[in-house]
Amino acid sequence: MYVEEFRSPGALTAAVAEELAFCLPGCTSRVTVTANDRSVNLPVLPYCWTELGIRRDTRVTITAEDGYRPADLEDRRVLQELVTRFRALTSPVGR
Repeated sequence: MYVEEFRSPGALTAAVAEELAFCLPGCTSRVTVTANDRSVNLPVLPYCWTELGIRRDTRVTITAEDGYRPADLEDRRVLQELVTRFRALTSPVGR
């Protein structure tokens, strides 16, 4: 399992949640987004994003595990790509 924790640069919106949920086609890693003591699996993020209550400076934890294309390496790649995309999409400067 790979974990990264960071402060969100901005709010999570419906559009951002949808883009994040579909940005890793063919991914076999199980990805979870956690904030404010709530967790959501990435595929259902567009339906549950409001439950996380992510605003600017909210502590966000993303985990990736059990990927097998190839084992271990996929989890690291997925985590890096998703965190990078999350930061870019929620950044007020990037929009």
